[in-house]
Amino acid sequence: MSESTTQQENMDEIEAAPRPRRRRSPIIDAVVSALGIYLLVTMWGDFRYWMQSSEPVDLGGAAALLENGVPDDLDESYVILRGTPDIQHAARLKIDDRQVSYLRIVEGGGSLFAAAPRAEDQAPNQFEGVYAGRMRRLGKLRMYPWIESFFNAESIHQTREASAESLMTALASRQGGSLTLQDVDGSTFTVDAEERLGLVVTLPDVQLQLGRSSFSSKREAEAAVASLGLPYFSPEEQTSGSFYKFYARVPAADRSAVEGRLSEGLEPPPRPDAAYGVAVLPSSATYFIPARSIEGGAEGIRIEYGDSTTTKGFAVAGDRLIERPLEDGRLTFDPASVRRVLLERDVRVDPNGYLIAVGETPESQWMAPLMWGGVLLVVGWNLASLFFWWRRRQAQMVA
Repeated sequence: MSESTTQQENMDEIEAAPRPRRRRSPIIDAVVSALGIYLLVTMWGDFRYWMQSSEPVDLGGAAALLENGVPDDLDESYVILRGTPDIQHAARLKIDDRQVSYLRIVEGGGSLFAAAPRAEDQAPNQFEGVYAGRMRRLGKLRMYPWIESFFNAESIHQTREASAESLMTALASRQGGSLTLQDVDGSTFTVDAEERLGLVVTLPDVQLQLGRSSFSSKREAEAAVASLGLPYFSPEEQTSGSFYKFYARVPAADRSAVEGRLSEGLEPPPRPDAAYGVAVLPSSATYFIPARSIEGGAEGIRIEYGDSTTTKGFAVAGDRLIERPLEDGRLTFDPASVRRVLLERDVRVDPNGYLIAVGETPESQWMAPLMWGGVLLVVGWNLASLFFWWRRRQAQMVA
């Protein structure tokens, strides 16, 4: 065999040898790894919830849960909670083939909601007030923009009521400008320093209404009031077209007798009409002031009057009543005269609050570990591929 023949055979063998497989671009490994890590992060909540105990954590009542603010450690927890559903502002949605009601839990203000599946035969406003399911942070939900838009557009107002005794206790133990009060139902709530409280105060004076058809002039009506021998106040402007109005310091036990004395000799009205006869009415005033401007002490409850236009009430000066003067810009009231302490808030959805997906148990997320594990393998494979590519690249640079 000639030398040229041998060379030709060697060249044929080289040409017949398979080419080495070209390695996949590391850019693809990087993109797949980044996408996989994103999926791992987004699916972590489902995986974490699947690992929860099959027995729900009993959180008790919503009011007690939120007594000290919204807790930070309830996201992705399996819980059971009791609270009052706000059926007046419930929203209903159809998700796939299911009807779901989105409810605000009253005690939570704008921080606690529930998504409760509805049965076909369920009455529109029938809810038990017990919620067992998955607790999720509102701001993390894909539904959050819709929930925020719907419930904020409802212009919901929430009113809380406390007693004067609760207010005095709160004033004695306050720290800073805020106040922690006890509601009439026994639950507590905190009022920030700049939030306005409404104090409904019973004033010691009565309003006397003397019908214009029974008294020919204001002078005649005032003479009748003066004959009582009690301190009184006569407003300069009489705005009502039906009666003359006066204020007098009349003890509660004597008010019926005073009405009788003023009515003596008057003809009975032909029909119920404020223009005839006499009415003796208790008077009260409601003061809306910032919580920080309320003080308590041995003298009673003191409030900063500020720019309020509510009546100050009256003080006795001889045989007359005069407008009550301010003391250092403040009014003082006997706690016994404070009938109600009110807080009215505009309810706004809090992204740091929670929504309970009722009926969603950890077992319902059985696909989560399979999907999460599968994505983890893909990410690991691509990261390993990137690592070996980097090692080879370093070796080639050294060589």
